[in-house]
Amino acid sequence: MKRIYFILTSMPFMAFLFLALGISMAIATFVESSYGTPVARALVYRTWWFELLWALFALNLVNNFLRFRLYTKEKLTMGIFHISFILMLLGAVITRYVGYEGLMHIREGESSDYILSREDYFTASFGDQEKTKHVIFSEMTPKKYTAKFAAGGGELSVKTIGYIENAERKPIDAVNGEPIIDFVFSTPQTQGMQTYIFKEGDRISLAGFSAGFNSSETSAISIFNKEDQLFFTSSYPTDEMAMGTQNKVVYAVGDTVPMKRMFLYGFGEYRFLIRGFFENATFAAVKSEQETGENAVIVKISDGVREKTVPVFGHSSVLADTTEVALSEGTLKLAYGAKKIKLPFNLFLKDFQLEKYPGSNSPSSFASEVVLNNPNDGISWDYRIFMNNTLNYKGFKFFQSSYDKDEKGTVLSVNNDFWGTWITYLGYILLMLGIVLSLFNKKSYFTSLVRRLKTIQVVKTIIIVFLVFSGFSLSAQKSGDEAMIPTINEEIVNEFGKIFVQGPDGRIEPMSTLASEVVRKVSKKSGLYGRSPEEVVLSMMAWPEIWQTLPIIKISNKQLASDLGISGKYFTIEQLFDEQGNYKLMEQVRAAHNKTPVFRNKIEKELIYVDERVNIFFMVVQGSLFGIFPSNNSEDPWMPPGTTNSGIPSDDSIFVKNGTQFLLQSVMTQKNDDALMVVQAIGNYQQKFGASILPSERKRDLEILYNKVNVFKRIFPFYLLFGFLLLLILFVNIFRQKKMPSWLKRGFLLLIVLAFVGHTLGLVARWYISGHAPWSNGFESIVYVSWAAMLAGLIFGRKYLMVVGTASILSGIGLFVAHLSWMSPEVTNLVPVLKSYWLTIHVAIITASYGFIGLSAFLGILVLILIALRSKANAEKVSGFIEQLTTINEMSAMVGLYFLTIGTFLGGVWANESWGRYWGWDPKETWALITIVLYSFIAHMRLIPSLKGVYNYNVATVLGFASVLMTYFGVNYYLSGLHSYGKGVVDGVHWAVPASFVVLAAIMIIAFIKDNLYQKSLEE
Repeated sequence: MKRIYFILTSMPFMAFLFLALGISMAIATFVESSYGTPVARALVYRTWWFELLWALFALNLVNNFLRFRLYTKEKLTMGIFHISFILMLLGAVITRYVGYEGLMHIREGESSDYILSREDYFTASFGDQEKTKHVIFSEMTPKKYTAKFAAGGGELSVKTIGYIENAERKPIDAVNGEPIIDFVFSTPQTQGMQTYIFKEGDRISLAGFSAGFNSSETSAISIFNKEDQLFFTSSYPTDEMAMGTQNKVVYAVGDTVPMKRMFLYGFGEYRFLIRGFFENATFAAVKSEQETGENAVIVKISDGVREKTVPVFGHSSVLADTTEVALSEGTLKLAYGAKKIKLPFNLFLKDFQLEKYPGSNSPSSFASEVVLNNPNDGISWDYRIFMNNTLNYKGFKFFQSSYDKDEKGTVLSVNNDFWGTWITYLGYILLMLGIVLSLFNKKSYFTSLVRRLKTIQVVKTIIIVFLVFSGFSLSAQKSGDEAMIPTINEEIVNEFGKIFVQGPDGRIEPMSTLASEVVRKVSKKSGLYGRSPEEVVLSMMAWPEIWQTLPIIKISNKQLASDLGISGKYFTIEQLFDEQGNYKLMEQVRAAHNKTPVFRNKIEKELIYVDERVNIFFMVVQGSLFGIFPSNNSEDPWMPPGTTNSGIPSDDSIFVKNGTQFLLQSVMTQKNDDALMVVQAIGNYQQKFGASILPSERKRDLEILYNKVNVFKRIFPFYLLFGFLLLLILFVNIFRQKKMPSWLKRGFLLLIVLAFVGHTLGLVARWYISGHAPWSNGFESIVYVSWAAMLAGLIFGRKYLMVVGTASILSGIGLFVAHLSWMSPEVTNLVPVLKSYWLTIHVAIITASYGFIGLSAFLGILVLILIALRSKANAEKVSGFIEQLTTINEMSAMVGLYFLTIGTFLGGVWANESWGRYWGWDPKETWALITIVLYSFIAHMRLIPSLKGVYNYNVATVLGFASVLMTYFGVNYYLSGLHSYGKGVVDGVHWAVPASFVVLAAIMIIAFIKDNLYQKSLEE
């Protein structure tokens, strides 16, 4: 027994646990992406073996706390760190087995005193016997329920054998069935025809339309049957139309109307028909290609002699509907779905409030004005629940989750997990305390690394280099076609760029910003033919016939370009239309759109992108893309040129309809003063009707300057240049013994610091322009990660220029990636959940960690290169650099791990405040945990004899960075989850990714061979 305990608590087994947990969670995220959340939970997250891995991990933490005497004064900081994880695991156990979650739906003017459980349950009852079990069904794991009941001296067996996600009820004839109607209807508020299956007693009420089949409740359409014929009465005069002849018959209110199959009936804007009537039928479940909001469990019932298979319909978080199965021994009742959880109080919804961005349908925030009533305690409280602002009462926490489409009802997420949450929070607090104290504890491993770095003797190798460089050209595309495009007066272009416009997401921004987005969308360039984006857009509107002949539309797929007879990466609008003016891509684009996105191939995806670019061009030409005229109602979308609006004064209406056309005529005839007057008039109109929502002139001018300078794109070539030259000089110096003047060293530092200052000012400007912290989407966060990497390099590289050079290259690469075509640099509005101070705290810390870990990985590559170059002749000089950089690597990785851990668990606090749970195995948070586990393994490698060593450690930091890339890019762009607001658009994997892996693999192999040869030479 002692032997087994020793093995289970050994450091090698701890390393195995790290890897096993990381691999298991990684597999689960891909399973979830491919097969859905229930499959991932059933196969991994809710399995006994996964919980056993965490239990063994907890056992190791307790053992190591005692074994390494982490409770002593010298080691207490690390002891606190380890205790924090024990508490977090304990809190997770309580949450898993004691706490629970649910949903509460309330309509305005109504109250509710129960919630529907988040967990699913399957119940079977026969007579007074009942068996309920918590289940996680999926199409891969349907066999989750079995039960046996005593029945008439025998045994009745019930077991689930199948599961259909997005199931559709299909009525089929049955001897012992019941009357069923296949009913189809449409309303003005619904898209297309809706299907509803009626059983006797059922009633539907949706969007002002109500109908019932032998229902006791009053409905607009009351359907009933006599023998094998259906009839209905209506509360409104109703039309009857034969689908074939189009002949109409009108029935008066209260008439008894015989319902004919496939005849169309209607009143007002409502239409309905009977697709089928089954006098004796039951339901079968079939797979639907659409989202039906209903799943089906296939249940096999057997009494030892006869077997019967029936579908039981239900859905997660929806109250279970009972299915009754008539058997010779009695009636078996089956139910699948959520269960009601009664509350000791109720909530009354006074008002649901939805705020939208001005002139947009995009939600800015939503809130529920509720009254909490508890008659037993004499309590009646008014409370406002909105995103990141919860109602807490008697251990229950209510969170604003979503709302009804008609904006008359709210959906609240409810959590009851007091002890699990606060024990976990205590773990978070101790975690942060342990980390902070470890950074200052003189006995901690981190401070020992600092001391080691100070005592390392490195050869000071410096040579004199005269650095001459020229600026990188960011000029736009130029060719002979430039002469075809008339030049527009610069003052007109500048004033046009200052006009406010409402972007597609509802954001009010300068025309300069939207013009930049348009040009980038259409051509993937920042300018065209030497013109600024503002001039390009104004010129397209004035001279569309010229721009249609120019190759401005980007096409990325070579095969599609070849099929269209296009050479090069750009084509003209004219090339997509035949001599009769027919759009050549119409049928291909329609076919691509008709395919489910996951089944589209690369050509079909590119077809859709090309079609989007062509449509944007025509929207620019027509002016329909530019909402520049506010309505008299600030809630309405801004109007594009040419709009007729009767709600504003006639003079203003005429200006909206014709003003922009006069501007274009003035531009084309070079009447510059007239054009400027029109632009000024547009500005006056915007002030008249939209002054309350317009950004300030200072913010507008700064945004225009930000667009023109394009600071992040200008900086990355200098980061790359300075970093490359600095590393080149330092590498040469390893093999030469000449001194570099201090002025050159200071010169490099000054240039890189100046680039970093520009980088910082760009982030500050974007923060001010957007009104929120600049790390809310993919582009912003990678720019911030690059900034954090450079900051880490300057912190750790004050005396070690190689670290500064490495960080400069890493930051340059990051900013380069941020400006690739699949990244979206647009300044956007925040989704409601991101409107929280947690955005600044959580995202800032966690993305900063990527910068430190990224620096660690690049230092690892640098060390491997040095190992590959080391020989007996240069060993004395090279080994010093290897030791120095490895120490800095450890420090950077450790700080990155600390930041990542703190940021991840602060994200758990934010999630608990926003969604009502601090951990939900969302792919993003799961991969963050995988990265923590992986880098914890890397940090403990030094304690495992077979894994420690300079080569092994640096290889691990390089390979470990793949987990960060997956957390950052893979989840955002290839997987799905609650962090979808961070997603971008990307097709496939760029060729540079596998090429980089090949280069890194070659470096690792060469370094491994050279390191072995070097170690053997030391033994000789």
